Amino acid sequence: MQPLKFKPIFMERIWGGDVLKKKYGFNLPDGKKIGELWCISDNKTAVSEVDGGTYDGVKLSELANKHGDELYGEGNLYDRFPLLIKIIDANDKLSVQVHPDDDYAYYHENGDIGKTEMWYIIDAKPGATLICGLKEGTTKEQFKSLLEKESLEDCLNEIEVRRGDVVYIPSGMVHAIGEGILICEIQQNSDLTYRVYDYNRVDDNGNKRELHIDKALDVIDFNLKSDKIVPEYRKIAGGNIANVVQSKYFKTDVIQVESTVNMETNGTFNTLVMVEGEGKILYEDGEANLKSGESLLIPAAIGKYTITGNCILIRSYV
Repeated sequence: MQPLKFKPIFMERIWGGDVLKKKYGFNLPDGKKIGELWCISDNKTAVSEVDGGTYDGVKLSELANKHGDELYGEGNLYDRFPLLIKIIDANDKLSVQVHPDDDYAYYHENGDIGKTEMWYIIDAKPGATLICGLKEGTTKEQFKSLLEKESLEDCLNEIEVRRGDVVYIPSGMVHAIGEGILICEIQQNSDLTYRVYDYNRVDDNGNKRELHIDKALDVIDFNLKSDKIVPEYRKIAGGNIANVVQSKYFKTDVIQVESTVNMETNGTFNTLVMVEGEGKILYEDGEANLKSGESLLIPAAIGKYTITGNCILIRSYV
C-alpha cells in the first residue's frame, strides 16, 4: 500500500464562495458557489476516487473491500470509512443546525449514524464568529418561542474565532459557522443535518431551504455549549504538535512541521490535511508530495513515515 491522494469533490452551497480557488488554486466549476471540498469520503452522498498511483480511479469503498486490513489495520474493519474530511468555505453564514447521535440516527434515519465533528480554523476575517451551543439556562420552551418570533439569535452562544483555533461540536449541540471563515472539518461519516433556522434565505429560484424543526427539537441538548480550543503545542523533533481532540469517534492533532517530523500509524489509518505550506511524506517504499489544500490517507500498513517541509497539517485517526 501507498499513501492515497483523492480527486477533489466540490459541493455547491447557497453560502459558498471561491476561496478554494483563491487560496489553494482549485479549478472550481464556473458560476457555482462552492461551499465544501470533500477531501476524503466514503459517504452515500459521494465516494472519493484515488488520484494517481497504483490505484488511480479506484473508489475508496472498493479499495477498502479488497485491502481492509492493510488500509485500516488488522481487526479494524468498518462498513464504510469512518470519517468524512472536508474543507469548508463559509462566504456567508451557515444555517443554525444540529446533528443527531448514533442511536437517534439509527432508529429515525434508516440505520444511519450520527454526527460529531470538529473544526480547525484555517483562516477567518477579523471579528468572525461561530455559534457553539445555547446560552446558559435556555429551555426548550424558550427556544421554541424565540424560533416562532424569528429571534433565535437571542439564545445562541456566539464566540469569536481566529486562525488556528479549534472547536469541538458533539452531536446534540446547536451550532453554525459565521461568514468569512475557512475551516478544516473532521467528522463522523454522516451527512445528517437538521436545520433549525436559516435567516429566511431563498435560493436562486426563490425557494427557502427545508427546515427540520421537530427532529431538531428531539435531539438538541439544551445544556450543551462550547468554547474555542487554543491548541497547546509541545515541542517534538523537527516541529510542534498539539493533541486537540480525543473523542470516541476520532482523535485529531495539529502538526507544525519546521523541518522533518517522524510519525507512525500505530496500527490504524492516518488522514493528513495540508492546511498551510507544502511538504513531502516519506515512507519505506517511496514518497508523496503534498501541497496546501490537499489530503492524504496513510494506510495502517505504512507504519513509520516522515513529514518534511515547512507546513501545518491536521492529522486524524480512530
